[in-house]
Amino acid sequence: MLTSPRSLWRVVVLTVVAAAFVLVAVPDASAAKKKKKAKAAPTAKAEPAKSAKPAEPVKAAEPAKAAEPAKAAEPAKAAEPAKAAAPDVSDLWLSKCKGCHGADGKGKPDKTEDMTTAAWQKRFSDAQIRKVITDGFERDKNGATQKMKSFKDFTPAQLDGLVAHVRKLAK
Repeated sequence: MLTSPRSLWRVVVLTVVAAAFVLVAVPDASAAKKKKKAKAAPTAKAEPAKSAKPAEPVKAAEPAKAAEPAKAAEPAKAAEPAKAAAPDVSDLWLSKCKGCHGADGKGKPDKTEDMTTAAWQKRFSDAQIRKVITDGFERDKNGATQKMKSFKDFTPAQLDGLVAHVRKLAK
């Protein structure tokens, strides 16, 4: 029972703390609406959280300044199609390609060609490189059979990254 003033005081303090926790932890409906609006309009700035401080008195407005003259607009430039940056495929290259082509793309003699030479880079288009990666190939060269297995499980972004990586080998 609450017979002593001390136990009564504890109950009052706990009640006040619990009430303050509920007020802080449970957002009001207007705050929830503001969050929904902020999510719906990504350009809208979120309002700062309201503090428990009382509002400051409103200061007198400063006199309006004269508007600055408008600057002449620059002519619009022709829109260039944006190229998506190829993803970093260095780990993919090291795990799938390095074994035959080497980390630097120079390849292994009598097994793979040196992809760093200007002649090789000129001889193969991006589409051809992509096709060999996805379909693989087999050919006879100087009496030896050269094979490359297909990698059909690569995503289009990974393929783009690998083609870009092969192109960077020449630089």
